[in-house]
This record gives sequence, structure tokens and C-alpha cells, in this order.
Amino acid sequence: MSDQPSSEVAPIEEQREPCPTPLESQDIVHSFQEEMRQGPVAFEGGTVTATQFGSGPPLIFLPGTLGTPRLYALTAWLLRNDRQCWLLDHPQFDKNPPESELVAKSADAYASVLTELFGGPVDIYASTFTVPICLRMMSTTPNVVKKAALQSGWMEGTLTTAERLLLKIGKRLPVTMRRVPGWVSTQIQNHRPWFPPFDKTRFSFLLGETYQTNVSDASRRMLASTHTDLRERVKEIPHEILILRTEGDGQYITDQQEWLNKQLTNSQVSWMHTSGHYPYLTHPHRLVKSLREFFEIPKSETA
Repeated sequence: MSDQPSSEVAPIEEQREPCPTPLESQDIVHSFQEEMRQGPVAFEGGTVTATQFGSGPPLIFLPGTLGTPRLYALTAWLLRNDRQCWLLDHPQFDKNPPESELVAKSADAYASVLTELFGGPVDIYASTFTVPICLRMMSTTPNVVKKAALQSGWMEGTLTTAERLLLKIGKRLPVTMRRVPGWVSTQIQNHRPWFPPFDKTRFSFLLGETYQTNVSDASRRMLASTHTDLRERVKEIPHEILILRTEGDGQYITDQQEWLNKQLTNSQVSWMHTSGHYPYLTHPHRLVKSLREFFEIPKSETA
């Protein structure tokens, strides 16, 4: 399940818009952290840390494979006057479930937390590892989700023998990603090219947030993907779904997304050129434009 940058060309030639005023990411992240409200929400068997920011109807952001919910700070900032963004962390279980149950148990945990917080269906954005979790949630607890935007995700995971061996070792290591040899150089190779050259601190922010991920947690998530097969379940999902395809996804994820779009009964595709795996950091203005259209979010005069 490689996340090597893809040389894939956008499937449809599109009209490129003028670039908006660049975001001062350092200042925005600082303001975000000063204004956000954060706390644990309990579910049976654990807690989920929820970060609340902005005002308006709720829009839920589920975390990616690595990093903290703060990675969504720039996108949440652009939506702050029109949506109350809820950035959820990965569930913290009192007793960690086996990898074979992690996706299902996480879906149950999020469904419980969202029901507790809102009592009705809400819009959700999920990326990478939480895409199959969101799909599972829509299948088993459909009344929790209104619409879903799914970015760079997969329905079933495959690993090479070497990858599986390394991840089995990794899940026993009590260290963060910062201690992994070659981690920084891999991130520079795979992700740095997609970041805007005018803001070098934005990529540093990504590294700082992903550094905090425990190697054991990341390894368990990747191993859990190999126990996940939602091919039959997705055919029964009636929800309106936006599949966000990002340049840089690589062939494996691209194939998974194309297959998903064919199986879903109510889906549409949005293509994000030159964005990589972190469009909410690299090009938040363009991402927000897609989210406004899909979730029908009017732009306020003060946005």
C-alpha cells in the first residue's frame, strides 16, 4: 500500500483558477490552537478526543493514518464562519482490539460518539485509514451519516511479505515516528513536492504533527487494513458520497477509488491536481471549494 507520488495525469483537462491569497499558516495554526475547544467524549470501552472550532452546522473530520487532528487546522479556519468543525482523533480503547477488529470497532466507537454529540446524521470528511471506517459506519449505522467526503482511501488492504514483517515489528516498538530511521527523508520524497513553495513552514508543521504518532499505533492501523474487505458492503450504501481523488495517490489507491465509484449507487468524483495526500494542508482553498459544493455550504460575507 505505497503512498509514492504518482505521475498520473488528471483525467479531465480543467480550467485552473487564479491562486487565492496565500494563508499565513503559522499564524492560523496559532489562532486555531488558541480558539479551539477540546475534550474527551466517552463511548463504551474508551474515549475519543474531540476538537471543536468555528460555528454553524457540524462538519466532522476523521483523522488520517498519521498525525494529529490539528492537520485540519487550515481547512477548518477557512470554514470557521459557516461550519462548526469537529476534528476527531483515533479512538483510544481501554483494551486494544486485535487488528482484525480495529476497523469495525473504530466505526462503532465513532458512531457512538457522534450519536452522543449530535443525536442525528452529520456530514463527514474522512481520509486514508478512516475511509474504510467511515464506509463501515455507513453500512452498519446508516442513520449517523448524512453525506461523506472520502479522500485517498481504500476498501481492502494488501501488503508485501516484507511490509507485513516490518509492521509486526513496528507494533511492538514504544517510540514515535520521529525515531524511525529514514522517516524524514521518506516524507520529503513522498510529500514535500506537493506543498506550496511560498510557505516552507507548512511542511514543517506536517512533520511536527506526524512525528507524534506512535509507531505501534501506525503499524496496527496498516495491519488492520489487510483484514478489511468492504467490497460487498459498499454496494448497499445509499448515502451521497464525494470521492476526492488527489494527484499523488499512487496506482493502488487510484484503482481502489475507481472501483469504489463504480460500486456505489450515489457517488461523484472530485479531482485535485498537484495536491498530494494532504490537500487540507497543501491546497486548503481548493479543498474547501469542493466541500462547499458537495455539502452545500454557502459562503458567508465574513468568510
